[in-house]
Amino acid sequence: MTKTNKDPNPLEDALRDALHRKDAPEGFTASVLARIAQQYSTTREVKRTSWLSIVSAPLVRWAAFATVSICLVIGGVHYRNVQREREGEAAKQQLMLALRIAGNKLQLAKEKVNEINTSRPERHPQKRSPRSRS
Repeated sequence: MTKTNKDPNPLEDALRDALHRKDAPEGFTASVLARIAQQYSTTREVKRTSWLSIVSAPLVRWAAFATVSICLVIGGVHYRNVQREREGEAAKQQLMLALRIAGNKLQLAKEKVNEINTSRPERHPQKRSPRSRS
């Protein structure tokens, strides 16, 4: 109970007791400092061994970016070379087909010429006049 308020209020009494100043137990400061030192040393060790700390370095990031870029360029050039090789193979196949067709046509033409020559009677060779010789 307070002097100004004669009615007992258990909430006020509980707050007053909770907020009442108390002295820290002995060795409290030393234990807090020891715990802080322990946490600082473990976090420091974790930072040294963490892979994220290695990747977060600017030089490593630029090196990784350059490596990925070079790999992409080399992959693109290789892909284009493979495409050209495939186009060349297709052109070669078309050329071989065209040569086979042309060879077959020439063979047919040769056979027809031979037929014509064999069906005609042979002519006697004509004598040439001496004037026509040059």
